Order: sequence, then structure tokens, then C-alpha cells
Amino acid sequence: MVAFQVYLTVRVFRSGMYERKQKVWQAQLIWLVPIIGAGLVFTILQEDERSEKEARRLERDASDYTNS
Repeated sequence: MVAFQVYLTVRVFRSGMYERKQKVWQAQLIWLVPIIGAGLVFTILQEDERSEKEARRLERDASDYTNS
């Protein structure tokens, strides 16, 4: 993945089709989207794990209460 990002960044900056500002924006997009995406997925996974643990705890508590 990193090698591909480096490759794209080099291609963007070597290109004569874009103005410097556009090249900077494209490079930021190349590097920031994977990082943001990974951070988002990590956060969602943590929240899902927390919710699942809470649901299991509530289930166990309800089971303990009905078995008493």
C-alpha cells in the first residue's frame, strides 16, 4: 500500500497536467484518505466490540436474575 502511495505521489508531482496547488491537494488525498479510513474503521470496531461486550453482560445479568 505504501509503495503504491509513493508511486502515485511521484507521478502526481512529475505530471505537467496540474498546477502546484492541485498536486498538493492530490498528494494529501493520496496520503490522508487511507489514514482516515483506517482510523474510522478502528473506531467503529472498538465501538462494536464495546457494544457486544455490554450486550453479553446484560444477557448474563438477565440470565442470573431469572435463574435466582
